[in-house]
Amino acid sequence: MLKITALAENISENELLSADFGLSLYIEFGGKKILLDTASTGKCLENAEKLGINLHSLDAIVLSHGHFDHTDGAVSLIENGITDTPVYISRYAFSERYWHRTDDGEFYFPTMAGISPAYLQRKHVPFRALCTDSYELGENIYILSNISRSCEFEAVCPDDFVKVGNDYVIDDYRDECVLVLDMGGGLAVLTGCGHHGIINIIRHVEKVFNKPVWVFVGGTHLVAFGAERTELTVKALKESNLKLLCAGHCTGPDAMKAFAEKLPFFKPLHTGTIIEL
Repeated sequence: MLKITALAENISENELLSADFGLSLYIEFGGKKILLDTASTGKCLENAEKLGINLHSLDAIVLSHGHFDHTDGAVSLIENGITDTPVYISRYAFSERYWHRTDDGEFYFPTMAGISPAYLQRKHVPFRALCTDSYELGENIYILSNISRSCEFEAVCPDDFVKVGNDYVIDDYRDECVLVLDMGGGLAVLTGCGHHGIINIIRHVEKVFNKPVWVFVGGTHLVAFGAERTELTVKALKESNLKLLCAGHCTGPDAMKAFAEKLPFFKPLHTGTIIEL
């Protein structure tokens, strides 16, 4: 059985739970309890307590990439005593990252993670800085990175940058990981932002495992693109093996609306959303 509870997302669908910019998913699968991302401020911990979920009993915390809205809630967890749970994150996630705010002129808004290896070491948190394309977290549970790009319309977002020396270079998201759960006949894929593009991710995962992706949960980063890309994405998803698409966070309201209107297997993802399969 697979159960996913959204502990934090930009919008809350439960008046008892607080929204938080970013995403945090509590996953129960194969006897393991995993937290994928921690959103921005630690609301995931508060919401978990309200739902009767004990984050002190986690088997792993996986941080999908090095943006603050997916990592910085970890500070709240750690400062509240969750220090024995191993943290898994890409070795590239600690780079200086920025959003080029062209609406404000030549200004680079910092988006990098607020945690560092030094902070984790100082707090005695066990962590693994992943440097492989595939890591087996548990039986039928995998962390994948270095997503290949085969979809012609899923270009890299031109507004995300990494600072290299004194230069700002367009981010290739080499730090971004996805969580893959092997459900037997098919796969579930969970993302933080899905910067590589949902179609690229699905194709890559299906190629690695030689199985269909049935479930996709998380962000799709379509908010950074226009209607044309959303239309092409919808068309490709209709031709995919998906049985459930549960998307939110950086998907954006326009793409969410298009998914709801055109994909019968779509479910919006907000704080409090529960998926049981």
